[in-house]
Amino acid sequence: MKPDNFEDAYARIQAATKAKTQTEIAAILGIKQSSISDAKKKNTIPDGWLVTLYRMFFLEPDWILYGQLPAVRRESGGAADCVRETAVAYVAPPSRVTVYAMSPTDTQTQAWIREPLETLPLFEALRRPNLLVVRMDNASMEPTVRRGAYIGIDCDDLRLRSGEIYALDIPGEGLVIKRVNRDLENQRLELSADNPLHKSLSLPLDNPGLTSIGKAAWVIQEL
Repeated sequence: MKPDNFEDAYARIQAATKAKTQTEIAAILGIKQSSISDAKKKNTIPDGWLVTLYRMFFLEPDWILYGQLPAVRRESGGAADCVRETAVAYVAPPSRVTVYAMSPTDTQTQAWIREPLETLPLFEALRRPNLLVVRMDNASMEPTVRRGAYIGIDCDDLRLRSGEIYALDIPGEGLVIKRVNRDLENQRLELSADNPLHKSLSLPLDNPGLTSIGKAAWVIQEL
């Protein structure tokens, strides 16, 4: 059976996810917005989209591609329970969160200030009681965190632990995303960049002159 054209399949994806723009669809799928334009030109829905939509929304690939019911497959008592209704009734749409810039600082205190950039649709599984979402504005943590990635910061997890990635407020620098290492022997706090082309920072362990904003909990970016 030949799949429906891209526009019809894409419309079903929008209806099920409640996403209105390509930016929102790209964020849900974890892809670049340009990838949607590429798929439209090829008049096809990539397999990776189908996998993501099945995992996140339980959307049946045959419903997306052909419009065949059931739209959603749900698990009930360990057995698949096919629901022969539209997906919209079952899909909990993501709610929007504010995304903040990393660079702005207060002109007097030099401390980082929260400047909204945009909003992002976010699923319940990614939420935290005290969550901060920022957009990476540099390549210092590549390939782990790419420029342009969305980073979820758990602001309740402030204690710096070696090997973990944290958001740190360094006066005059804005918000900095770095991997932390506590060098107890030399009493230094090492802030490492995963990208070897970027320098790491070494600060006194007892008075590093920074504020921990929280630990990186998740990253949304294109693979």
